[in-house]
Amino acid sequence: MKVHIDSRRIAPYLFLLPFLIFFAIFRLWPIIWSFLISFFQLDDGDISGFIGMSNYITIFHDPTFIKAIWNTLYFVVVYNVIMIILAIMLAVFCNSSIIGGKKAYRAVFFSPIAMSLPVVAVVFDLIFARNIGFITSLLGMFGIEYNYRIFASMTGAMWAVILMRVWRGSGYYCAYFLAGLTSIPEELYESAMIDGANAFQQFRKITLPLLKPMLIFVIIMSTILSFQLFDEPWILTQGGPANSTLTLQMYLYQTSFLKQDFSKGAAVSYVMTLLMLAASIVSVSRQKESSSGRK
Repeated sequence: MKVHIDSRRIAPYLFLLPFLIFFAIFRLWPIIWSFLISFFQLDDGDISGFIGMSNYITIFHDPTFIKAIWNTLYFVVVYNVIMIILAIMLAVFCNSSIIGGKKAYRAVFFSPIAMSLPVVAVVFDLIFARNIGFITSLLGMFGIEYNYRIFASMTGAMWAVILMRVWRGSGYYCAYFLAGLTSIPEELYESAMIDGANAFQQFRKITLPLLKPMLIFVIIMSTILSFQLFDEPWILTQGGPANSTLTLQMYLYQTSFLKQDFSKGAAVSYVMTLLMLAASIVSVSRQKESSSGRK
């Protein structure tokens, strides 16, 4: 019996096959393997025995891990609120018809994201330096002595990290909101002006509701990236003082690579994944509730 194979139907799958093979080897299998080893004990990289949920129980009994969770959640909430508000304001500013040189402003606002994270961290370290920093020099011009050691303060260190991330990320997310604003028909604003709506009413009744899809997308993306915070606090504070800037990503790095406890590190990574998923769901549901409430 002769089997006829339609080359036109099989060709797309053949083109996809190299990608699927690489995806399975370098993406799918590491995910499955890391999940499996989180339930085992590893000795010198070899599986020595099944220990069930012991790795998960151990990390939740570690005060440092709990501190890392609270630090990360605090950063995610505060950073996202400040960044989203600022990004929307920048987008509205760049989209305003009364502002000239819009392309120049967009380039300036977007440029921080193109800078290397270590370079940005070093620059901010110099800005907040007590003796030679920019703030010290600026206040000195007005005869004000600056003696506050921001990276020695538990609250100040976290806020320095938040401000640096906001400065770097707000222009990037401004580009997303700007894309959403440009898709809003100008006729809606003209009709609102004829009806006597002021600028704030137009923003609340037209801009925000129509920006909702983009806002949800930005919230999800920003939340996921916020949970992966590592470079800034690692360079600026190494997680200090007193673990006040220690994040889950830093805890994962210390557990997996500094302590060489890969099974426990795998457990930490899956706890991070669940927290990211939960935070994204809560953020989106809250946004939907607030949007329906406004209606």
